[in-house]
Amino acid sequence: MSSKTRARKKNEKILLLPGAGGWETWKGVNGGGLALATRTSEHRALEVDGIPSGELVMAFPVRDVSSLPFRAPTTDEALFGDMGEMHIERLGMHPRADAGVLSDVFAVGLRGDESVLQPVVLAPPPVGALPKRSPRVFDISARCLPLPDRAVVLWRELGRWVFAVAEGAKPVHFQALASSKLGREAGREIQLSLAQLRIQGVIEDLPSECLVWIGDEEPAPEPEDVETLAAGFGGRAGVAAKPAPFLPENPSRLLPADVRAERAAKRQRQQTILLSSVAAVAYLGAIGWLVWTLMAQNRRNAEIQAEIDELEPMVAGIGDHYKKWQELQPVTEVEHWPVELMFNAANAIPKDGRLRLKRAEIVNQLKISEQGGKELQRSIRLQGEADELEQANMFNLNLKESDALREYVWITPPPNEDAKTGRWIFNYDASHDPVAAAAQ
Repeated sequence: MSSKTRARKKNEKILLLPGAGGWETWKGVNGGGLALATRTSEHRALEVDGIPSGELVMAFPVRDVSSLPFRAPTTDEALFGDMGEMHIERLGMHPRADAGVLSDVFAVGLRGDESVLQPVVLAPPPVGALPKRSPRVFDISARCLPLPDRAVVLWRELGRWVFAVAEGAKPVHFQALASSKLGREAGREIQLSLAQLRIQGVIEDLPSECLVWIGDEEPAPEPEDVETLAAGFGGRAGVAAKPAPFLPENPSRLLPADVRAERAAKRQRQQTILLSSVAAVAYLGAIGWLVWTLMAQNRRNAEIQAEIDELEPMVAGIGDHYKKWQELQPVTEVEHWPVELMFNAANAIPKDGRLRLKRAEIVNQLKISEQGGKELQRSIRLQGEADELEQANMFNLNLKESDALREYVWITPPPNEDAKTGRWIFNYDASHDPVAAAAQ
């Protein structure tokens, strides 16, 4: 093998990508496009054989990843990682520390003085989900496909339909569908997800086009399925050939615990071999070796101390950053925005339409006392009337059982009947108290 051929083999990149019915491997050289090398029907990566040699990159299927996009009140890239991790923590989806590095944060775009961030959380890979040869890098399939701007794209992965929407070729959101096939139900599921993203301000306009990608090995969908998909989606739908993937310029930092442990064991073996070699050299020149080691250790201690001195201002600034972040709680916690609380309260109104709210007061502010203390105040007051007592009681029950309002403690005195109109007047108040609400 010539030196030129060996150099080319060394620079080859292999992408292990979930295909429509099984795993695919794509091969390319640094700076070049990828070409299909193998296509299998295996759903478990462990059972995929014949992976070409080269630096292996594995893209996890969309079904294994939770996309949690949100708007961050900053354009400072240095804060993106911390704000994304805090968003994941607030949603209660932060992975266990012993599971490896299963979360990451990607910047999507800007909204004036705000940024759209996409935190992702990878489900711990089950047995058989990783290939026999450990990948060098891990990523997500949706980040390895050339997504069109502001359009919904559907494709199949391992027998399941998934969709994504992008902004400037960067995925804003991706999700596996519960629907097993194309049709009205799949379109409505996509429409509901996009509507939620628009309410949160993640996307500004609802996409009007839905594109179904079909690979070379897949049969074309029935025209009737595409038509019903468009009807459920509420826009246009079409079919196109699935394009070749690519390797993202900025790979993710995802690293499952099994691979991390394997790499640690490999480093341990290398250290053991190195120590054995050092012992042999030390046997031949113990005095010289000990002197050299002592001098090297002194230099290393000086370098470490210099690094500690350099990091001290940064550590001191973390406390100030945390205090400032607490002051931003009223605007960063989306679930407590007045419009979100009003929306959740409206969802609790009985569907018969004979109860209406006449007044709603929502407080969400950071109050500073005269002594300088800070207290976050959140409360809801709802006033309204209903034709019948049962309607007011049902609204009362729905508010207390609402998952979206589970952190609020409700005070709901019995409604009073208006002697003139015969309608039942109610006044319901709620205060934000997660501890008391959980104890009820």
